[in-house]
Amino acid sequence: MKNIAILMEDGFEEIETIVPIDVLRRLEFNVILAGKTAKVAGAHSVNIETDCLISELKADEFDALILPGGLPGATNLRDNPDVITLIFEMYNSGKLISAICAAPIVLAKAGIMEGKTCTGYPIDIVKEALANANFTSRRVEQDGNIITSKGPGAAFDFTFAIASYLGKEPQARSLMKNMFQKI
Repeated sequence: MKNIAILMEDGFEEIETIVPIDVLRRLEFNVILAGKTAKVAGAHSVNIETDCLISELKADEFDALILPGGLPGATNLRDNPDVITLIFEMYNSGKLISAICAAPIVLAKAGIMEGKTCTGYPIDIVKEALANANFTSRRVEQDGNIITSKGPGAAFDFTFAIASYLGKEPQARSLMKNMFQKI
């Protein structure tokens, strides 16, 4: 079973967090919720209890990392040195690093985005942080072991890309088909 850590700080975007948790657990990934504290407050007042603290995570114990966006969630992640270290270590080990919405600013701070094709929420803070990357307007981009996505409306596409990268494309395709059936 592959281990995935979702990192959250106060101000995280709830849809970009809950969709990956739900879908990836349905696909039988081991999803661990990590925060700076034991309880994290979302941007729209949804609180989530974490499984552990970000400072307790070890890069060699995970196959993938997910960073939800939201403000100030993404800036709080960006300003957490434990997050930057974890991203850098996992990226250099060839593990999947993924970020949605404003969270690609965290990847830029970790120094892994120069020359990379990526997307994110099209606001100044994101575009400025990714000035040395190839920023597109697509819903999801993958460049090597980095997956980025545009925002809340692309949360299912983002999660599908993560599941596919981690070897469960057929199962993810089937699940998406079942989840989006019209009644």
